[in-house]
Amino acid sequence: MSSLSTESTPRERLDRAISVLGRVRMYWRGMAAMIAVGLSISLALALATKRVWRSEATILYRETIQTGRDPQSSTARAARLGPKLKDALIARGTLAGVIEAFGLYPEKTARSMVEAVEEMKNHVGFRAQSSDTYVISFTHDDPRVAQEVAARLTQILIDDYRRDSLGAATMTRDFLRRELAEASAKVDEASRALATFLAKNPQFQWGLNDSPYAPAPQPLGLPGAPAPAAARASQPPRPMDPQLAALERQLARVEALLGVARSPAAAPGQPLPPSVVDAQRARDAAAAALASAEAALAEKLSTVTPIHPDAIAAKRRVEAARSQLAAAESALGLVRAGLTEVPRGEAGELTPSRRAALSAERSALLRQIAGLRARGGGGRAAAGGEARRAPASGERGRAPDAAGGEARRAPAGSDGGAEERVIELETEWHRLRLDLERAREYLKAVQANERAADLSADAAENKSETELDVLDPAYLPSRPDRGRGRVFFAGAAVTFFFALGVAGARVLLNDTLYDGGDIHALGGPALLAAMPELPPQPPLRERAMVPAYGAAPEDGGERPSEPAGPAPGQPGFGEAGQPGFGEAGQPGFGEAGQPGFGDGEEDTLPDGLDLEGDAGARSPWSATEPASSAAEEAWSAAEPASGAPGGPLACVGPRHLAYAGGAGFRAPEVEILGADVDPDGCGVFELLRGAPASALAALRVLRHRLDQRRGGEPLTVAVVSPGRAEGKTAVAARLAMTLAEAERARVLLVEGHLACPRVAATLGLRLPPHASFSEQLRRRMVGEARPLGVIALSPSLSVLAEPSLEASYPAALHSIHFEAAMRALRRYYDYVVLDGPPVLGSGDANVIEDACDGVLVVARASVTRASSLTRAVEQLGERRILGVVLNDVAARPVARKRIEVDEPAM
Repeated sequence: MSSLSTESTPRERLDRAISVLGRVRMYWRGMAAMIAVGLSISLALALATKRVWRSEATILYRETIQTGRDPQSSTARAARLGPKLKDALIARGTLAGVIEAFGLYPEKTARSMVEAVEEMKNHVGFRAQSSDTYVISFTHDDPRVAQEVAARLTQILIDDYRRDSLGAATMTRDFLRRELAEASAKVDEASRALATFLAKNPQFQWGLNDSPYAPAPQPLGLPGAPAPAAARASQPPRPMDPQLAALERQLARVEALLGVARSPAAAPGQPLPPSVVDAQRARDAAAAALASAEAALAEKLSTVTPIHPDAIAAKRRVEAARSQLAAAESALGLVRAGLTEVPRGEAGELTPSRRAALSAERSALLRQIAGLRARGGGGRAAAGGEARRAPASGERGRAPDAAGGEARRAPAGSDGGAEERVIELETEWHRLRLDLERAREYLKAVQANERAADLSADAAENKSETELDVLDPAYLPSRPDRGRGRVFFAGAAVTFFFALGVAGARVLLNDTLYDGGDIHALGGPALLAAMPELPPQPPLRERAMVPAYGAAPEDGGERPSEPAGPAPGQPGFGEAGQPGFGEAGQPGFGEAGQPGFGDGEEDTLPDGLDLEGDAGARSPWSATEPASSAAEEAWSAAEPASGAPGGPLACVGPRHLAYAGGAGFRAPEVEILGADVDPDGCGVFELLRGAPASALAALRVLRHRLDQRRGGEPLTVAVVSPGRAEGKTAVAARLAMTLAEAERARVLLVEGHLACPRVAATLGLRLPPHASFSEQLRRRMVGEARPLGVIALSPSLSVLAEPSLEASYPAALHSIHFEAAMRALRRYYDYVVLDGPPVLGSGDANVIEDACDGVLVVARASVTRASSLTRAVEQLGERRILGVVLNDVAARPVARKRIEVDEPAM
C-alpha cells in the first residue's frame, strides 16, 4: 500500500492520509454487516443482563493524639494502611459471616461456601479515595441488600481495626514496661559496680579529669601553681608530705635547667608565658610558621635555583622559624616546670662539670623521692614514676653514665608491676563508667517508648487516638450501576470501533492502486497521466469497411489489375521524407483545399468514380447513405469493378502509400485496403464524444509527453498492462485518435495482442479476412511479398487489426517478419501505436518491447495491484518503459472485480 514517506510537504502528507482513510468507505458493506451482527449481540446481552445496583460508604482515618510512634507521611501511611484494610475486608471469615447473615448466593452456598465467598469478592470493592479516606462498595441486584451489606462491611472493618489497634497498643505497653524494669536493674547494677570500685580506689574521683593518672599542672614553689607534667605522671595531684613536695619541686627545677641549657634561643631573664596553655599555643604557632616557611621554600626551589636570592631568603626564613620553634619548646618545658622566666646565669652552655653535677643532683633527688614514697605506701607507683622519669631525663639531658647507671640499678620488676597496676585501674575505671553511661542511655530510651506506649494504649482504650469513622454512610442507590442500556451502548461502541478497525486494516493491507499517490509511492516508473472514469457508453455500431478497389481476391489469388503508381520522383509519389501519401491534386488524392478526408462535406472522387452511381459522388467519410450493402456487394462480386465509371465502389485515397526499392522496383510496402465509412455518425471518433474535459486533457498531456520523446522522429509506442481487463485497448485507441487530432501526425493503430485481439471490436469494424495482420504476416512467412494492407479511419489515422476475436495465426508475433513489419510501418508513419498483450503470464510483451521505441504501462484504478505492476515493470525492465498511465480513476475509491477479458471502455 502507499506510504506517507514519499510526500514532500506536511500539507501533502495530510491530504494523502485523508485520501487513504477515505478508502474505508469501500468496505461499507462489510462494516455494515459487522455492525449489524455486533448490535444484535449487544441487544441480546442487554436483554439477558440483570440490573446491578451499587452502594458505597466512605470511611475516614483520623489521628487525634500524636504519640510520635508513626513518623510516616500521610501518603506513606495510606500506601501502608490501604492494603491492610483491603485484606481485612475481603478476608474469608468476614465475607462468610456476611453471606450467612444476609443469605447471599444461596445456590453457590448450597454447593460450597468457598464458591460463595469467591463470588462475593467480585462484587465487593475497596479503593483509596485520598490519603485518609477509603471507599467500600458492594453491588447486588437488589438495591436494599446492596445498601445493607455495604453498611455491614463498613462497620465490621471499623470494629476489627479498633480491636486490632487496642490489642497492639496493649501488647506494646506491656512489653515496654518489662523492658523498663530490666533497664532500671541494669542501671542499678552498673552504679553499684562503679561505687564499689571508687571505695576500693579512693584516688579516683567522680567528675572531669578525675583519674589520678591524668596529666594536670601542679604548683612547684608557689601555692596554687600547677604541677609539672612529669610529676603528674608519677604522683597524686597534691602529695600530703611537704618534704616530698619540696623534693619534687627541686627535681623539676634541675630538669628544667638541663633542658633550657640545650635551647640556644632562650635568653636569660626573658619572661615565659603565664600558663601551659599559652606556651603550648606559642609552640603550635611556631610549628605552623615553620611548616609555612618550608612550603614556601619548596615552592621557590621548584622555579629557581638554590643560589637565587629568593631561595636564599626563603632558607633564612626557614632557619628563623626553626629557632623560634626551639625557643617555644624550651619555654613550654620551663612553664611546665613551674618557672615564670628563664634563670639568669644558667642559660648558656653548661660545662661538662656543671652538667655532671646537675645530673648527680637529679639522681639523688630521684632516690630521695622514691624512698619517701616507699615509706608512705606508694612505693611501686614511685618506683614506676622514677623509672619513667630516669630514661626521659637521661634522653633529654644526655646525662652521664653515672646517672644512667643509677637509673639502670632501679629494680625492673617493680617498674613493670606499677605500670600493669595503673593500666588495670584505668581500664576498669573506664569500663565501669562506660557501662553506667550505656545503661542510663538505654533507660532513657525505654522510658520514652514506655510513655508513648502508655499514651497509645490509653487512647486506644478511650477510642481517642487513631480510629476509623464513617464519613459518608452507605446510601440506597437510585440508578443501576450496570443496566441494560449501558450494556447495549458499550457493546455498540465496541462493535463500531471493531468494524472500523477491521476496515482500516483491510485498507492498510490492500495493495490495489487507486490514485496517482499509490503510483508515486511505489518508486517505480513515473505517472504520465491519470485517465478519469468515463461515463458508461454503448458499444460502437458495427460497420463494414469500404474497399479501396473491387472485389477482394480469394486466398492465394492475385489482386485485380490496378494502374501503376507514379514512379519515385514523379508527381504523385511522396517527397523525400514524406513517403506516406501522394501530393494533393494528383490522381488518387483529394484536391487541395477540399475536405475529402475529414471535413464531412461533399467532394468529387478521383478518377471520375462515384459511389452507388450517384452523379454527385461523396467522399467515403462524408457519405450520407449507408454503405454496408454496397460493401457486401463489393466483397461478393466476381469481376473487378475498379476503374469502371459508375462502379459501386470508389478508390478511397491513394491505393499505395509508398513503394520500396529504386526506380526499377515499384512494389509497395504499405497500402490502403479500404476505409471506415460511417454516414450516420463519427465513426471510431465516437469513443471521444461525450468524454469529460479531464479525460481529453489527460490524453493531450500524454500526447505532449510523447511528442517530447519523439523529437521529430517516428515513434513506435506499445500500450501494455500488467494483466487482463486493464482497459489498455481503449486507452490505445483513444491515444491514437488524440495523436492524429487535427491531422497533426500520421498515426497507425496496430493490433499487437494476437492471442486475444480486441481492436476491431472496440472500434466497431468488420474487416475482411485478407486485412488480418497475422494473416499478412503468415503470407510473408510463406514467401509472398505483398505490401501491408491498412484500413484508413481518417486522413491521418489508420488501423491494422484482426477481423475476429481470434487471430488467424497468433504465433506470427514471434517471427522475424513482425519486427520487419514494424520497421516498415515506422518509416511511413509518425506514430505507430500497438495494442500490446498483458505482461504477466506470457512473454509476448517482451517481444513487443523489442520491436518498439517505448512502452506505456496501463494500470486500472481499483483493479490493478501494486505487486502486479511492480512485477510487470521488473519483467519488462525500465530500459524502454516511458511511464505509467492510470486508467479509470474514480472520484472516490471503489472496489471493482476483475473480469477475464479486456473491457472496451476505460
